Amino acid sequence: MNERLLQYIWMYQYYNQYNLITARGEKLEIISPGRMNNDQGPDFSSARIKINGQEWCGNIELHVNSSDWLLHRHDEDENYRHVILHVVWNNNNDTISIPLLELQPRVPPHLLKTYALWMEKGHLIPCEKSIHRMEEHRLHSWLQWLSDKRLAGKSTVILEKVMALGMNWEEAFWQAIARNFGHRVNADSFERIAASIPVNILMRHSNSIVQLEALLLGQAGLLRTDNADQYPRMLYQEFVFLRKKYNLAKLNEPVHFLRMRPVNFPTVRLAQLAALLYNRGNLFARICTEQNSEGIRKILKVTANDYWHYHYRFGESSPFREKTVGDSLTDSIMVNTVIPFLHAYSSHQGMEDRSDFYHTWLEGIAPEKNAFLFPFTGSGIKPRHAADTQALLECRRHYCDALLCLQCGIGKWLLRHEEAHGQLK
Repeated sequence: MNERLLQYIWMYQYYNQYNLITARGEKLEIISPGRMNNDQGPDFSSARIKINGQEWCGNIELHVNSSDWLLHRHDEDENYRHVILHVVWNNNNDTISIPLLELQPRVPPHLLKTYALWMEKGHLIPCEKSIHRMEEHRLHSWLQWLSDKRLAGKSTVILEKVMALGMNWEEAFWQAIARNFGHRVNADSFERIAASIPVNILMRHSNSIVQLEALLLGQAGLLRTDNADQYPRMLYQEFVFLRKKYNLAKLNEPVHFLRMRPVNFPTVRLAQLAALLYNRGNLFARICTEQNSEGIRKILKVTANDYWHYHYRFGESSPFREKTVGDSLTDSIMVNTVIPFLHAYSSHQGMEDRSDFYHTWLEGIAPEKNAFLFPFTGSGIKPRHAADTQALLECRRHYCDALLCLQCGIGKWLLRHEEAHGQLK
């Protein structure tokens, strides 16, 4: 037993409340367990109880052992003067005058066993073996809350980034979308490459796909003088001129080709990123004018220039294949960059809450494929769309990995229904 679990049991009244008696034989009735207090002082405030028919309002303090009251020196602390009930798991020292309730004999043993199994962290998600029991409509309600929470969290991070860049939304969006194009392996590198070329410089050359590619591939360190192909040699010459003109900092930021499909090679993705900027003007401003997600998807589904139809990397010919941004990357950009940025921007501009609007956009996108989701899908949870997968990622990161089952909607429901199903293994 620990105080966190004890607080949970008390808050949700998961104990036998029939014929409650204090340690000194007084008849006890719980009218309200009070409100959880996360600040200094007793664990619960504004509680209401009756002792021998007399109603009391005040604070409640919880401990694993009753002796903890003196151990923590609450008898010397003014914050604890208005405690009306001392709730403990184990009554090992009832020497204070405050009424005391011992919960250990009143809590279903299956609940404790289940929680103990979860805390052993034998699985990637603690409730992996029992999550399939949760009622579907309650699961979906929890997932929607998590999805909105995740989107709000992303919006906060975005706004901090925009503020750090002098409220330059275009610059922040450019760096974020470049990171998205970098896939998992090259995300950090692509973001630093983007940060090394201010977006206003790129806009000056947005009418030249050659110069855009030269800037991006050059800053990525992918252009050399000894290449046999004429095209990369031309790009190198353009890059040398532009780097000197704009005094671009030299990056020592390697990009990687190993363990990825050719379509995700950094050469291809940087060429597509150049195509996204080509003849587009301010990208974020244009996206903000679109009224629906399909219009934005059309903007994102660009095709790299002709050289890349026959190449995945410089100097190595390949069979013809148009290098168009596919649905998978488009979905990823919508989920991880476009929708969070639009949400952050609308919030910052004081527009009406558009969470439901963007949640609907997420519901129109296929579920993401992510290794962090495997414990959920392997346990019988079937995400319906990207809103669900975003919610499950939020659940995994902030609840499962941190073992905060008592704060998780899934964990709370499973424990509440523990006795009905027997031990959840």
